[in-house]
Amino acid sequence: MSKFSVYLKSLIDESGEPISTIAREIGAERTSIHRALKDERILPYKVIRSLADYLQLSLEERQEFFRFYDMLLQGEDVWRNRTAVCDLLNQLSVIPLKALPPAGDIPENLSADRISDGLIEGEYSVQNALYALLATEIAQTPDVRFQMLLPLGTDISSMLMRLWQINGLFSVDQLFCFPTTADNDCSQSVHVLQQIIPLCLIARDSYHPYYFYERTGTLAVNPLNYYIITPHYLVLLSQDQSAALFQCSKSLVRHFSDHFKSLMERCEPLISCVSNLAEVLDKSNSLIDLKGCLYLNSQPCFGHYYTPELIVKYFQAQNCPLPGILEASVEHFSLLQKVEKNFCTIFSEKGLQYFMETGILTEVPQKYITAVDVKDRLYLLTRLRDDIAEEKVIGLIARPSYLRVPEYLTLTIDSGGNAYFDTTSAFQGGAFYCNIHISEKSICQAFKDFFQSLPGSQMVYSREDTLRMLDEGIRKLSSTNSQQE
Repeated sequence: MSKFSVYLKSLIDESGEPISTIAREIGAERTSIHRALKDERILPYKVIRSLADYLQLSLEERQEFFRFYDMLLQGEDVWRNRTAVCDLLNQLSVIPLKALPPAGDIPENLSADRISDGLIEGEYSVQNALYALLATEIAQTPDVRFQMLLPLGTDISSMLMRLWQINGLFSVDQLFCFPTTADNDCSQSVHVLQQIIPLCLIARDSYHPYYFYERTGTLAVNPLNYYIITPHYLVLLSQDQSAALFQCSKSLVRHFSDHFKSLMERCEPLISCVSNLAEVLDKSNSLIDLKGCLYLNSQPCFGHYYTPELIVKYFQAQNCPLPGILEASVEHFSLLQKVEKNFCTIFSEKGLQYFMETGILTEVPQKYITAVDVKDRLYLLTRLRDDIAEEKVIGLIARPSYLRVPEYLTLTIDSGGNAYFDTTSAFQGGAFYCNIHISEKSICQAFKDFFQSLPGSQMVYSREDTLRMLDEGIRKLSSTNSQQE
């Protein structure tokens, strides 16, 4: 029995009404409900909504009811993957990477000398001891490198981000052990990106995540099978981080470090990260797929409509220290114009409003590109609106109650399933500050599947509502343009 049919039966039993009465009241076939309870039929969404209303479900019951229905409709593994991608985007949207607080100094009272060999128990005590150790090693060892193999659910990203803000002269190699699954469930792998992407944005070339697969449970044989290697310490950790064994031993550090390097050589990089402006543009150009591209950005992707003349008009050559940036930009958008099929842009109402009011394009560096005037804003929006209406482009606005779009990132998926993030001008480092290419194929496929599932889902407004919002914006801009003329 599916979770949905079990839950539906419990709701009907709790109501105390016979199925025949419920079916008659909501205008459904009695036999269809009976068959749904046996997992012999999937009820239409209209009937599901009518059932939720008639049974007077509470907010919690309603959420659970529709969650089980989505699981039934999509398949549990697909549902978990899509939910993981949505959770990732929602989580990234609230991480304060747009304006990080200024870094402070390492507190003077932190010292590795205070950490003696032995076992430390309690998650809070372990976290404090780890921070003290890492901070002291960074302060005492030039260009220190840490090696980490941690449980999949462990998140020390906030600790590392703080340390990178204080002193960025260290690097981290981290191995992630993904469990093998009989189905296509990669939700745990997607959730790992919640900690990896912020670290990549802050540390860029100083953070190197790798991954490998392992049979579930094999790493849990030893109670302290996870570890962090520093220049002077080996720290063995329990899976729940409630216990850590600190050992100041050169021989152990050397032995574990050699083993870690041999593991890393056999692993695949989870991401590749490019941070030089020219390299980011080249990387973005190489990843444009003429068979189709899917974009998620706070603003609509207008790449189809940027002509060389339009780019030159707003490009501030005197502000650009690197040669060839204008040419690379023209090439980038000329390639996008050649994507004639499967071009999808998902954006937010807030981002659309910001562009209409300011003319600022967040996908490009603001110090090189000036704000677009009202006339050209009107041109870009009208072209996008017409292509959406004629179904040449899939353009949809995200519903913020379900899907929040990170303002500082653009997520791009090509037809082959490659996934990569670019920073926008809303990020503290600016647009094209960093390009993060996801390498693991099952994660990329989860991203692609999530995007393809958006049209017609509750995650986005309908095409008609999207067109209505665009029409309203075009009317406002037309009025402003007339007044200026």
